[in-house]
Amino acid sequence: MDKQMATWSLFRKTFAKLQRVAEDDLRKHGTTPSQFSILWNLSVEESTPMSELSKQSACVNSNITSIIGRMEERGLVKRVQDKNDRRVVRVDLTQDGKELYNKTVLPHKQFLSTMLECYNEDELAEFNKLLDKIYDHVG
Repeated sequence: MDKQMATWSLFRKTFAKLQRVAEDDLRKHGTTPSQFSILWNLSVEESTPMSELSKQSACVNSNITSIIGRMEERGLVKRVQDKNDRRVVRVDLTQDGKELYNKTVLPHKQFLSTMLECYNEDELAEFNKLLDKIYDHVG
């Protein structure tokens, strides 16, 4: 197998494993990786257009719509029309959403710290730089 194929295979296997263990961790707190990503993004910028959440969460528009729908049914978020552009739907975090985020964020950060403790700060910085390089290169 050539190096590019070996790298791609390892990247996919690693991502799938990370996704699986992160999902297991987040389910203990009553959420999923996609939902947590949305909670995290909304904790930074409280009222965010759905299209922006889609980009930030790396979800296609059809997926973000169904994820937001499930979160809305649980009372974690609410959709509101943008006051300046009625074509834009914004998503706001509810009190229940804030509480779930606050309950989940510290244990999940600890989980991530434990998972990535095999790297020192310089290695993490280099790893992030390499991931950014791939991300920017593929568009």
